[in-house]
Amino acid sequence: MSGEYAMLERALEVSNAMLAAAREGDWDKLPRMEVERAPLLRAAHPRDMRTRELLQQLLACNEEMLSLAARARAEIANALVKHGHAHQALRTYVDLAR
Repeated sequence: MSGEYAMLERALEVSNAMLAAAREGDWDKLPRMEVERAPLLRAAHPRDMRTRELLQQLLACNEEMLSLAARARAEIANALVKHGHAHQALRTYVDLAR
């Protein structure tokens, strides 16, 4: 890592690790990783093309993580709806069996 870009480069490494965890559905790891990443992003950075490139890569990681999170939320919501229907059907069956 080069000195003046070290924090952004480390933030990108952490973001890539977060993205890998999200792709695997290991959502519990992300908050711990964000604790490391957030201060790296808040630090002062040079205002030049290299910083812009790193920030664009970070943004791409974030966008993919958001997309994966939205997909995971939709899958969970769908599973909850299916579970609710199954529970309701079981309750109806039990009521009819009395």
